[in-house]
Amino acid sequence: MALSEHQTRGAGSLAEKVGAYTWYHTLDLGDGVMTAGMFDHRPVVGKYLLPNDLSGMRCLDVGSMDGFWAFEMERRGARQVVALDVEDPEALDWPASLRHQVVKTVDIEKGQRFELARSALGSKVSRELRSVYDLDLDLGTFDLVFSGDMLVHLKDPITALERIRRVCTGSAIICNPIVRLRFARGQALAVFDGLEEFQWWLPTEETMKRMLLAAGFARVVAGKPFELPARTGGAWKGLRGIMRAYVDDTVPPTSA
Repeated sequence: MALSEHQTRGAGSLAEKVGAYTWYHTLDLGDGVMTAGMFDHRPVVGKYLLPNDLSGMRCLDVGSMDGFWAFEMERRGARQVVALDVEDPEALDWPASLRHQVVKTVDIEKGQRFELARSALGSKVSRELRSVYDLDLDLGTFDLVFSGDMLVHLKDPITALERIRRVCTGSAIICNPIVRLRFARGQALAVFDGLEEFQWWLPTEETMKRMLLAAGFARVVAGKPFELPARTGGAWKGLRGIMRAYVDDTVPPTSA
């Protein structure tokens, strides 16, 4: 009897299994096996304001995809990491104009890719299947919440940030594509799309700061914007804005 595609992917070496998928994250799985991700965060990981030592912290990765940031937080000593994601691509916050026109390849098999990476890394990261809009205290609270390039895909980013704030007891690190508008430096503006590349809003840096404050964070520290072009799979490029938002206004130690 002929094997199904899924069964075929379960056989063979790690490299063969990895090569059967289209990856979002570039991950080093050890023994010379590397995923060919759409994005390679390794050269810019130091720009994400992530503390080097997360010992004792409970962390949440929102919109985890293949799990790069969840595994990175675990590697940095977090006592527990939860990776939050939506399993069904049709449940994502797509514009109606794109919902039936775009092949959602990178989202269809992200659960299988995550499990393959978790197994290869010997990771204890747990995966929770729900939308950020449904994030609530039944999952407990988190010392650190991380979200990379998610707000751009949401029609209601403020509600998403409010949900993140609800479960955050320390700080949240939020990265998102940003726009710089001529003659509008320092103003809280955003560009609306909704028609191309699954992109709703491109905020300015000031908009990102105000969104986080509006969501209930007490203080926001901005990192230096940086470029993160797509290596494969599309024309994603441009500046990323990076913010670390704190639940109180106490100035933290420089290492935090």
